[in-house]
Amino acid sequence: MKNNILSFLLIILILGIIGGMVYFFAQYMGIDTANIISLVVGTNEVSNETIKPIEPTAGTSNTLLSSQVEQIQQNTQTTEVQPTTTSGKYKYYFNQLDANAKTIYSAVESNIENLKTGTAEIDFGEEFNSLLNSDQGKEKLNVAYQAALDAFTLDYPEVFYIDVTKMVLMIYSKTNILGTKYTVKIEPANDGSYLIRGFNSKSDVDNALNSLENIKNDIVNQVANDDKYTKIKKIHDFLVDYIEYDTSMERLNTRNIYGALVEKSVVCEGYAEAFKYLMDAVEIPCVEIVGTGTNSVGQTESHAWNYVLLHNMWYAVDVTWDDPTIIGNGTIPITTKTRYFLKGATEFNKTHFLNGQVSEGGIVFTYPDLSTTDYE
Repeated sequence: MKNNILSFLLIILILGIIGGMVYFFAQYMGIDTANIISLVVGTNEVSNETIKPIEPTAGTSNTLLSSQVEQIQQNTQTTEVQPTTTSGKYKYYFNQLDANAKTIYSAVESNIENLKTGTAEIDFGEEFNSLLNSDQGKEKLNVAYQAALDAFTLDYPEVFYIDVTKMVLMIYSKTNILGTKYTVKIEPANDGSYLIRGFNSKSDVDNALNSLENIKNDIVNQVANDDKYTKIKKIHDFLVDYIEYDTSMERLNTRNIYGALVEKSVVCEGYAEAFKYLMDAVEIPCVEIVGTGTNSVGQTESHAWNYVLLHNMWYAVDVTWDDPTIIGNGTIPITTKTRYFLKGATEFNKTHFLNGQVSEGGIVFTYPDLSTTDYE
């Protein structure tokens, strides 16, 4: 009997030693690998900008904020998506994301300050381990990553200094006899910087943002006591009078709010992002829309504009087309400068066509339903 007990204890001891060795092997003898899951395959940039030239006609400038311009330079109700708001920020696209994409979007959002360096990493740890161990997990994470960046750039025009094509989502894997564990990070591509061209440091970004904040705060103060309609109208008119359309389409900041509000020359994306930025500042719901536009001579090209919520109805605003290129000398009549202001679907959709897929490989976003009729 005594021998049987000793034999049993010996077996237990041997099994314990073997188990410990297996555990040690599993933990410390695994194979580490790393791979890039996604170079961003596209962005929400609009190419081949639509220009709407007109012949000059006599008229007067419809300027409500233009007297302050130099001083500033110096110094349909939606039901399908309930947007998130944070301190005036209207995040329409966030709630269209799945859980994985929301995790990525939120991580980027919480690291906005760090992103100014152009080299900061965003570490998700094992957040996506279960997904990556599932069928087609890498493909699903790739779609979520692209969707998150698309939504973030549409919701956050003020984070203009990031070039998402210079960011990569890295998967690090460790494989052993127990399986594979995955960790994930967002990193700069090729050990470089993901700041846009022309910005080389956090100091550059902070200086640019300070200039933008000064302009924004001046505008907000000027419309502080106005009703919503008047705020929208004044900001629309300000942008029309303040910005020149960039016919070269080659300037570094031609697609962002810095080009619009500081350098005063952009293409349609810059107009739309500036309008969104200022609408957020006065806490009026506004979204950037991408698609195509067909101009007065029948040319259809990529284009960007806005929808804005007023009295529980969505209306379209195309600041770019309300600031047409002038051929020759002359002034733009008031009616031309408000032709695409607070428009309903019946008229607006004759020339503007939606495209919910803002980047190759991204998800298809839905847009608010426009009011059928124009605002009156």
